[in-house]
Formats: sequence, C-alpha cells, structure tokens
Amino acid sequence: MKYRLAISLIGLCVFFAISFHANAQKPVPSKLEYSIHYFIDSTSSLSIDQIQEGGIQQIFNANPLETSNFGFDHRPYWFRIELTHPPSEPLMLEINQPSLDYISVFTKSSKDSVWNEQKAGHAYSPKTNDYGGIVYAFPINQDLENQTIYLRVETVVSMAVPVLIKPKSEYNTHQMLRMLLLGLFFGLMFIMAAYNFLLYLFLKDTSYLFYVGATIMGLGTSLVLNGFGYYLVWPNSPALDQHIYLTFGSLSIVFSSRFAANFLNLKKFDPKMNVFLWVICFAGLVLAILTLFYTATDLLLYGRLLVIITFPSYIIIGLRNYFKGYTTAIYYVIAWIPYMLGIVLMTFRGAGLIGEHWVTAYGIEFGGAIEVVLLSFALAARIKGMRKEIAEKELEKEQFKTRLLSEQREVLEQKVEERTQELQAANATKDKFFSIIAHDLRSPMIALQGVGQKLEYFIRKEKLEKLLEMGAKIDQSIDQLNHLLNNLLNWATSQTGGVPHHPTRLDLHALVKENIELYRSLAESKGINIVCEISAKYVFADVNTTSTIIRNLLSNSLKFTRDGGEIKISTQQKDGLVELEIEDQGMGMDKQTLAQLFDSNVQGQIGQRGEKGFGLGLKLCNEFVQMNGGHIAVKSKLNIGTKFTVTLPTA
Repeated sequence: MKYRLAISLIGLCVFFAISFHANAQKPVPSKLEYSIHYFIDSTSSLSIDQIQEGGIQQIFNANPLETSNFGFDHRPYWFRIELTHPPSEPLMLEINQPSLDYISVFTKSSKDSVWNEQKAGHAYSPKTNDYGGIVYAFPINQDLENQTIYLRVETVVSMAVPVLIKPKSEYNTHQMLRMLLLGLFFGLMFIMAAYNFLLYLFLKDTSYLFYVGATIMGLGTSLVLNGFGYYLVWPNSPALDQHIYLTFGSLSIVFSSRFAANFLNLKKFDPKMNVFLWVICFAGLVLAILTLFYTATDLLLYGRLLVIITFPSYIIIGLRNYFKGYTTAIYYVIAWIPYMLGIVLMTFRGAGLIGEHWVTAYGIEFGGAIEVVLLSFALAARIKGMRKEIAEKELEKEQFKTRLLSEQREVLEQKVEERTQELQAANATKDKFFSIIAHDLRSPMIALQGVGQKLEYFIRKEKLEKLLEMGAKIDQSIDQLNHLLNNLLNWATSQTGGVPHHPTRLDLHALVKENIELYRSLAESKGINIVCEISAKYVFADVNTTSTIIRNLLSNSLKFTRDGGEIKISTQQKDGLVELEIEDQGMGMDKQTLAQLFDSNVQGQIGQRGEKGFGLGLKLCNEFVQMNGGHIAVKSKLNIGTKFTVTLPTA
C-alpha cells in the first residue's frame, strides 16, 4: 500500500510539473503578437477572393474574437489572423481540436499573386498531417503579405477553434511536451486500472471491477477526444468518431454509477439512492445503445443532460452517506470532485458556454490524474475498513459461539428437567394403574369367589329371590370387569400410539342408539330413562374411538344418576361442527373436581350403588376427542347433574 501511494504521488507530481511547464511555453507578447477577427459565411459559398471585399472586411473588423468556442454551428467560419510585427522566422499555426471536419489555411507571400491553401481536418486522412499528429498544424512562411493569415473552418460538431501560433523552432518542443503530458496521463490511468483489477482478482470485491471499467471507459473517451483513436486505430473511418467517444462516455457512466453504489454500500445505507443510481446506469446503457445508430450531434441534449445530472449526484450521494455515518464516503467525495469538474468544464466548453483555455482543454486529463490517485487512497481506506470489519465479525462470531453454547446448555438443562418431570408423571400414572389393577380388578373377582357354593345352597333351599339377587350381582361384577378391561386396553394402546384412526362419514344417530342398547338392561334395572334426541346425524370421525367416547360418557351417567332419573342425549350444529350433549341428573361435581377432571392423577368416584370409578374413562375420552379434531367440555352442579359436550367436525 505504501509503494502504491509513493508511485501515485510521484506520477502526479511529474504530471503536473510537465503540464505547467508545457503551458508556460505560450507565446510571449513582445515576441509574437497577433489579433483574430471572424466572419460567419451564412451562404457557405464564399471564396478566399470574395472574402477580400470591403463589406466583408468591415464585418471582420466588427467581430474581434473573444472566445474560440461557438458551440454547435454547421455554418463555415472565417478567421482573419493579423500579426502585429513581421515574423523573423517561419511559424507554425496549430488548431488543437481534432474533431473539426474541414480546415483551410490561406497565406500569400509578397511574391505570390494567388492565395496558397493548406487543407486538413477530420474528413481527411490523418496521415496527410505532416506536423501536428493528433492536432492540426500548418507551416507558415515568414514572408506574409500584410502579415495576414485567413482560416476557414466547417464542421458538424462543436465549432471550437483554439488557434496557437508559435515560431517553428519552438513548436517541436511544445508538441513533445504535450505528448509527454498526455502519455503520462494515459499511462497513469492504465496502471491504476491494471492494479485495481489485480485487487479485484485478490479480494473479489466488485467495487474494484466497476472502478476498472469506469477508468478504462474514461481513458477511451479521452483517447478519442484527443484524436488518438482516429489517428492510430481507424484513420479511414472518420465518421466513427461521431459515435465512439459518446459510447465510451456513456459506458463510463454505467460503470461509475455501479462503482458509486457498491463503494458507498448504498443497498445498506441509502436504498433510495441505490435505486436512483440504477436509473442512471440504465440511462447510460440506453445512451450507449443509441450511439450505435445516431451521431453525437443527434444525441447532444440527452448526453449533456445525463452528464450534468450524473456526476454532481455522485458527490451529493457521497456526502449524504458520510453524514449518515459511512465515514469512508468522504474519500470518495474528495476523489471525484476534480474529475467531475473536468467533465463539467469539457461539457460547457463543447456547448460554447466557456472559452478556450488549457484548463478547459485538458480538464478531464487533469481531473482524471487527481482522481485516480485520490481514489487509490479511498480504496486503501476501504481495504483497511474491510479488514477492521472482518476482525470485528470474527470477534462477534466468537462471542456468538460462546453465547450459543451457553444458551444450548440452558436449553439442554431445561429439556432434561422437563423430561424428568414427564418420566415422574409417567411413573405416577403407571403406579396408579398398577394400583387399579391390584385393587379394583381384584374386587369383582373376589365377588365371584364362592358363587358356585352359594348357588348350590340357594337351589337346595329353593330360595329363588336369593338366586335372582345373586344373578344380578354376577352380572354387575362381570360388566364392571369388562368395562375396566376395555378401558385399560384402550389406554395402553393410546400410550403406544397404536390406536387405529380412520375418520369417515359417520352416522352419529345409529352409533348412539347402538351404545344405548348395550346399557339398556342396566338402565332398566335402575329405572333410568334414556332420552335420545339426535338432530345432526353425521360427523367426520373414527367409528371406534367415537364409540368409546359415547360408551364411557353414558356409563358415567348411568353410574352417577339416581334410580328413577333421566339421561338426555342430544345434538346441535354450530359453525360447521356438531355438538353431542350427554346430560344426567346425577350427583354432580364441585369446582375443585371439575378443575382436575381430565388429569391423569384424578381419583375415581363412587357411583349411586357403590360402583367403583377408576378415573381412566374421561382421560380416554379427552384423548380420543382431540384425535378426531374436536374438543370436550363439561358443566356440572353439585346434587343437580352433569352435562358433557363433545364437539366433532361435521361430515
């Protein structure tokens, strides 16, 4: 980075030293003085002899040349150059405007009777220009009639005619210094482009690639404007100059707009300006395409408007982002200011708004030389900022890893705690059901012990009433045992995820009727009336799990309803769902019992006739209702009754 800085500074110093020296070689007024007057040939047909007429000479006298730039004007311009003193040696007349199409220089010596004409211009082959090379230079004999030179210029581009007259002995040095100046500029631009391309290959940062593109396109524009393209590359195609310089310039806008967006990180810091620069990029691309079909004259207004909008906006956007906290933007702003000024000066010079001066003639070259050096500082600051940002990200990454490990440890500990609680709950449930199996499963079995001996005894004694009573107890014990075994089997299956579940269109009315018939004898033995009012017949549910739900709820109602009571089973349809209600006139429940009704740890209640409840049926009901996409609710009042509401999807 230090070597690049040193080389850039040395190159810039040499560039300016030579440029100022070159411009110091202007004619000294005491040695060579001349005045210039001009006349516009609106007829485009006047000859050198007709120009000598008195009326036209008076027009010359009335139009002293104040600026050599007349903007875009297709009419021929005549210039009368009068030397103040007779020259002591041969002279060179130079016109440093490679884009002028037709230039004729007329001189007459005291011995000649006719005017001597020398021709040059963009419309002719550059190889015929023996002296000027990329500019137009004409040798002038020191023997001049009346110390007067006439110059006729006609062009389709900007009518800028910067005239310079120097002694021939000094002209070669002047030309050499100018070529050295331009060579240093072009070399500096090319070296910086190549260096930053290598940086792009190393860093893979597209900002460098866009910078290289903008630099190369700017270099191409300057080469064309200074006549090198026409002189060296396409000498037989002068019309190409009317397209190619604007093509290079518009592509320079394309690349520089994307460079600005990337370098200033507009996507992050200023999204609106990022969109604006995309519009500029698109406008530059459109202009580049149009240059393939139209000349610079046709696209004059579009091109100048785009330049005037684009380049100042770069500085404004850079300042916006600097004040938003992106400190690297200040390097960008400082770097672009001289180059932008050079482009604006060139644009105003081409429009004839400002006169000819070495600053306006080589504004892009001077601005570009400063810009490439200052942008090298900006890119160096960017690299430094990137390294700092990478280091900060690495530190942040390490901190994140530490924080993540800590959080993962906490999450793991929490999961272990939750899993421990789940295992403890599972063990409690297991102990509960072992207790059920150990105690409640044994109770009905004990009731069946000795039944054979009692039956034999009652038969011998012919005690029919006792036999009927004994039969009822046997039925009750077997029913209780069967109900318990079914629930235990269903619960065990649900815990292993093995419950078959095949929802289909289910006739709820038929299913309820089927389960009522299962408990018909039990209901009749207790004198309980079961009322079935099923209005919504069909639901979308699994038949087996739904049957288990109905069976458990109906069994509970029979168990807790007083003898001679009533159980009502009804349905109603709401919002695409079917509500199945089973309401009894049983013992009811208090608020504490309701709050933990579906908890696996709840203890079973004793029925009206001493029937033992196991607390398993309602847990199964809750799980099976959820499995079918519904939910279960309960309302109860102590000593009044209970109503269970099961909601299922309608079919």
